[in-house]
Amino acid sequence: LVANAANALGMEVYGYDPYLSVDAAWGLSRSVRHARTLDEIFANSDYLTIHVPLNPDTKNLIDSEAIQKMNDGVRVLNFARGGLVNTEAVLAGLKNGKISVYATDFPSDDLLGVDGVLAVPHLGASTPESEDNCARMAADELKDYLENGNIRNSVNMPSVSMPRDHSVRVCVLHRNIPNTISLLSGALAQTGINIENMQSKSRKDYAYAILDVTGEPDAKTMETLEQRSEIIKIRVIR
Repeated sequence: LVANAANALGMEVYGYDPYLSVDAAWGLSRSVRHARTLDEIFANSDYLTIHVPLNPDTKNLIDSEAIQKMNDGVRVLNFARGGLVNTEAVLAGLKNGKISVYATDFPSDDLLGVDGVLAVPHLGASTPESEDNCARMAADELKDYLENGNIRNSVNMPSVSMPRDHSVRVCVLHRNIPNTISLLSGALAQTGINIENMQSKSRKDYAYAILDVTGEPDAKTMETLEQRSEIIKIRVIR
C-alpha cells in the first residue's frame, strides 16, 4: 500500500476512503491517520496521491475548487485515471504556484512540455514484474473461486469472500431483490439445515451470497430454488 510505504519513509500520512474494507484496514499501518473528509486531506497534504476509479461521481475530482483548498506548493500524483483531474485547473495551479509538481502517467497534449509536469507512459501494469504478479493473482483468485466460492477483484460482480472451515458451502448468484436471502434461509431451514456463517454483497442489479451450512442440502430443494426468478445460479461446494 502507498500509505504504508509513505509511512515507512517517515511521512505523516492521512488517508480518506469511505469504502475501506475490513481486510484493507487490517493491512494499514496504525500510524496512518483517518481523514473524515476530502477537505481534511487537501488541508494537510504536501503530497497528494489519488487511488480511485473513474466514474461520474469522481470525474474532475481534482478541480479548481479542490486545488484552492490545498497547501501552497502541493505535489499531486495521479496514476489512477486521467479524468479524475481537471487539466485546465492543474495548469492554472502550476502557473500560480499552488501546485509545484503534477506527476501522472496520463500525459495529454496540454500537459506535455509544461514546467512542473512529470509525465510518464502509462505502462505500470506492463512491466515483466507486474505481468508475473497479475498472472499469479489471476490463477490464485480463480482457484479460490473454484474451491471456495470466493469472489475477489471482479469487474462486474461484488467482492465476497469468507474463510472456509471445510463445512458444506452454498454459493448463490441472484438478482438484487429484497427477501432473497430470507427465501434461501427459509428453504434450508425447512430441511433441517442451519446457516453457520454467511456473507452477501450486491453490485447494481446482482448479488452474491456465500452460506456455510451444517449439512448436505437436499438436491431437490436446490433445484426448486434455482427455478425461482430471483435465483440465477446455485453452486454447492463440499
